[in-house]
Amino acid sequence: MALTPGTRIGAFEVVGVLGAGGMGEVYRARDTGLKRDVALKILPASFASDPDRLARFQREAEVLASLNHPNIAAIHGLEESNGTRALVMELVEGPTLADRIAQGPVPIDEALPIAKQIAEALEAAHEQGIIHRDLKPANIKLRPDGVVKVLDFGLAKALEPISGVGVDATASPTITSPAMTRMGVILGTAAYMSPEQARGKAVDKRSDIWAFGCVLYEMLTGRRVFEGEDIAETVGAVIHKEPLWNVLPPRTPTHLRTLLQRCLQKDLKKRLPHIGVARMEIDDTPADGAPPFYVATDLPQQRASSQVRVAWSATAVAVAGAIVLAIMTYRDGNTDDVLVTRTSILPPAGVGWANVPPNTGVALSPDGRRLAFLGTDASGTRLWVRPIDAVAAQPLAGTEGVVLAAWSPDSQFLAFVAGGTLRKMDASGGPAITLVGKPTNFGLAWGPQDDILFAPDGRGPLFRVSASGGQPSPVTMLDPASGETGHGGPFFLPDGRHFLYAARTTSSIDDVSLYVGSLDAADERRLLLQDAYNAQYASGYLLFTRDATLMAQPFDTARLELTGEAVPLAEQLRLGGVTRRGAAVSTSQVGTLVYQTGLAAGPSQLTWYDRAGKPLGTLGEPADHLSIELSPDGTRVLAGLADASRRSSDLWIYDVRRGLRTRFTFDPSSENMGVWSPDGSRVAFNSERAGRLDVYMKAASGVGAEQLLAADDQNKWPYSWSPDGRLIAYHNGTGSGSGSGLNRNLWMLPSTGDAKPSAFLETSFDEFRPRFSPDGRWLAYASDESGRREIYVMSFPDRAGKWQVSTAGGDWPRWRRDGRELFYLTLDTNPSLMAVPVNAAATALEVGEVQSLFQIDGPTTSTGYLGYPFDVSADAQRFLVHTTREGYAVEPLTLLTNWPALLRR
Repeated sequence: MALTPGTRIGAFEVVGVLGAGGMGEVYRARDTGLKRDVALKILPASFASDPDRLARFQREAEVLASLNHPNIAAIHGLEESNGTRALVMELVEGPTLADRIAQGPVPIDEALPIAKQIAEALEAAHEQGIIHRDLKPANIKLRPDGVVKVLDFGLAKALEPISGVGVDATASPTITSPAMTRMGVILGTAAYMSPEQARGKAVDKRSDIWAFGCVLYEMLTGRRVFEGEDIAETVGAVIHKEPLWNVLPPRTPTHLRTLLQRCLQKDLKKRLPHIGVARMEIDDTPADGAPPFYVATDLPQQRASSQVRVAWSATAVAVAGAIVLAIMTYRDGNTDDVLVTRTSILPPAGVGWANVPPNTGVALSPDGRRLAFLGTDASGTRLWVRPIDAVAAQPLAGTEGVVLAAWSPDSQFLAFVAGGTLRKMDASGGPAITLVGKPTNFGLAWGPQDDILFAPDGRGPLFRVSASGGQPSPVTMLDPASGETGHGGPFFLPDGRHFLYAARTTSSIDDVSLYVGSLDAADERRLLLQDAYNAQYASGYLLFTRDATLMAQPFDTARLELTGEAVPLAEQLRLGGVTRRGAAVSTSQVGTLVYQTGLAAGPSQLTWYDRAGKPLGTLGEPADHLSIELSPDGTRVLAGLADASRRSSDLWIYDVRRGLRTRFTFDPSSENMGVWSPDGSRVAFNSERAGRLDVYMKAASGVGAEQLLAADDQNKWPYSWSPDGRLIAYHNGTGSGSGSGLNRNLWMLPSTGDAKPSAFLETSFDEFRPRFSPDGRWLAYASDESGRREIYVMSFPDRAGKWQVSTAGGDWPRWRRDGRELFYLTLDTNPSLMAVPVNAAATALEVGEVQSLFQIDGPTTSTGYLGYPFDVSADAQRFLVHTTREGYAVEPLTLLTNWPALLRR
């Protein structure tokens, strides 16, 4: 029902109509309390009779109200009066971008500032896990003072119907709205939908990037990129047709054309993964659209010298050449005229960045000419090498399963850990030479005198071995008085005799101190800093991370002393690894630095799918999920959630019917994953409150004290509870379950009494993620005994028989509740959910043909996912999946040249 001027809704008096659309009528109103004008969006009448939908909208609105950005129209609150519910929003004066485009194409010098502000708004929202879902010119306001405001962030999701079945309503929010009546507006929304939206699939931030490309294209050309006479024709064009690139203005810079092409890639894997890349590309374009002639980089409170400029073209080849020139002149000592640039680096198509602990995900060669990184594709995780002056990257055969890498001082060789051994090989390829067995992924460094430092087990001192092989020897000593439990993260200083390393104590896995050690005496060390991670040295500075900020502090290598104040060099780093303090940061000795940002980007959404991969709806809010586990009756989900900083995590319980979650653990240390007892009355979980991952138990109601079940010097990951309730199956080891070579073993923990855990399967291979069959006669698990991870089933408890279930790699096995199927994920970058018929009632297990159900856009076995990324309903017709890549799969790396110039005042 339309409101007339003078109508009151709480403290707000309606002044006039602003407009109407698929998500409600909008009025101009006066806030009689604060004496300001606001916009009131009246919610559709369908909300009034749907309390669950209203409750969900309330939760969504609270999240949206947390957005605070100058380019995002703010949400002030919700108001209700006489059955009318309204969203109170910032009133933005001025025309919409649609109004401006209606006057004709927007010149480049006018379009770029608009596009940049839109990108900044999207970037801020994506960092909070909020997706717009309905970005279009009509939702973008242009204020008279030049400020751009993006409207209706996330309202498409907030207003969508709640449904446990059917096509995901987020796919086409405006089209499916019962309030939508005007064909022109319907077509307007359809024209900006991504192909995945048009197909009714779940969406993520890449759908916003597609819409951004549509908006930028339309600004420059004055026409929509996809058009049709009706909805079907428009949607068909989105899915099947390619944009007309020849209609772009002739003066459109090459790199903007490339940006548009990457935004409008129909294949999600090839589309621009992060809107921040678009923002940086726009930043690098002068206002008149001509190719940029120099790049000068500023950081908060730190400015590069005004002389730090050099000519360069807009093409990728010229940029690469400029970087190489900068490296050469920096190495020669002439830094006054060295270029300072920021360049985004993406992995090859179909390859994702692997998520690993500190100092290991990326590695710049000391001469700054090559970048080595851990990349994951359909073949698993391998080392890749990319020359800085080229775009192509090449995988290194023989590095499969790599978890750690470091360059030799001459930049010719790489040391790496894979398959439980420390090896080295030529960085251009060739045979790998084994140096020593059983190192872990807690750090690796290759020094100027051909010494390699590594951590054998993560819970002891650092060891040293010659790069030509030999017997390892310890080079550090744990300090029992301070409760130290392990040393890691080594990095050699220039003299080749001293090195940086981190010491962790039992008080907390996050309690880390940074020391300088010496090869000459294991007990010789000097404390440098507390709470410092990812420590490295280059160009007179100690680099380290604190929270999510990369810091630089002057360091005297002769006196081994810090000589000045620490200043920020890069902010909002993406953190990960077991401690969620690891950052992908690496520096060369010639003034280049690579790092990865994205502190809060990429929260995941729990999504229901049917067996064909059709989305059926979502559960709860987007969050940083670490594990999911359905309760035996299917009414609850136990989930591990990391906090915003990723420095700690807790267990939460979702109510499946209502979508609400309640906190289950409250200890300040991290609780990552847990498993339900067969009757759903208890939860066994791991917690690192004692400096390691021990197993605790607590009533599922949350009432009562927690009970410590198992504590020793090994990390423990509980994965399954036997059907009779007597045993909890877990794997142990120092790793997070993120790769081969950790030599994990399967153990059984009695859930009652004083009995001690006992080993069930101990071999020289890596066995992990044990799952009891519903009748308790079989144990499914993953193992690398064949050379790659596969799924096996062993008879329990006698171990009389063993069968391989997967055929081409697999991880994360789960049983169907009646024992008639096994499910697992493949090892691809985008893993497929596989189903295998089994006859568990037979004397000998009978295994059928493997069937691929559907591909999921979620974590792979290389992304450090701590628990299970999926679960299956009791009837095996629905699957709850953690969707949207969490972690390091698609965020770009930033390559920064001549970074010390940024620290000169």
